[in-house]
Amino acid sequence: MVDDGSAGRRDRRARTRRHHRTRLIAAGAAVLLIATGAVAGALALRGGPSAPQVDADALALSAELTAQEQDFLSDRSRTADVAASRQVQQRAADRAAAAAQAQAEAEAAAAAAAAAAEQAAAEEEAARAAAAEATSAPPGAPTSSRIAGWVDGRPVDANGNVLWVTSVPTADGDGSNGHMPMSAMCAIGWGTDQLGFTQYLRCDAADALTALNDAYRAAFGASLDLDLTYRSYEDQVAMKAALGGLAATPGTSSHGLGLALDVQEWPQTYGFGTERYQWLVANAPTYGWYAPDRVREGQPYAEYWHFEYGPGRSS
Repeated sequence: MVDDGSAGRRDRRARTRRHHRTRLIAAGAAVLLIATGAVAGALALRGGPSAPQVDADALALSAELTAQEQDFLSDRSRTADVAASRQVQQRAADRAAAAAQAQAEAEAAAAAAAAAAEQAAAEEEAARAAAAEATSAPPGAPTSSRIAGWVDGRPVDANGNVLWVTSVPTADGDGSNGHMPMSAMCAIGWGTDQLGFTQYLRCDAADALTALNDAYRAAFGASLDLDLTYRSYEDQVAMKAALGGLAATPGTSSHGLGLALDVQEWPQTYGFGTERYQWLVANAPTYGWYAPDRVREGQPYAEYWHFEYGPGRSS
């Protein structure tokens, strides 16, 4: 494809050649007219062709040269008109292309702005939903006069203190500490905590606890007062942040495997040396439950409320 610049240069060179040719023709015609006059004079002296005949030939030649000049001028005019038309068309095409590009850029900017606005609206809605979820009770959560509200999905009292409760296993847990799947866990049907939250243990531990509770109820006329059992990894992290050294390192708690329970922290009922504590220490191993040495009385982190499941172990 030849560009307009190359075509323009060719047109200019052609016009120049035609102009030079016309000038040569005109010069030749002038010379011819002079020569014709001279010849006519000479012939007249010698008795040659008459002067009228020579004049007629000269006039014919002049007419021919004039016609050629007119043809050249007409051709040059047409060439100029074509060049001007091409320039007008090119300018119109350039303006149309610029307008199309500007429109495309404007449409792209509008689409980008609309997408950004949509994304911002979605993020804002997600933030509102997350905030609402964090400050509202999860589905199925019990109600209690002690629960003044919810923060990050956990109940709090009127002073904003977290009321630690048993975690709910998830369907997609991988079985690691704090990620126990619901399929491996069993709810304790006969006991909840003081707020009404369901307790969960690994199913074999839950069955053993039910047998232990039957014996306990036969001895004391009431079921064990459960406080906490299963604890998710997220709740272990939150408890460690809140309690520091009093809480296990996240991912190491026996609660995270569904193999530990805490009775209520009632020192007059379950404290060291009480009748019920002594009974549990003596009888729980029969059912696979025991009080670990690290939490016994006199230890740095003594916890009279804590028991673990481990068949064959003794308190």
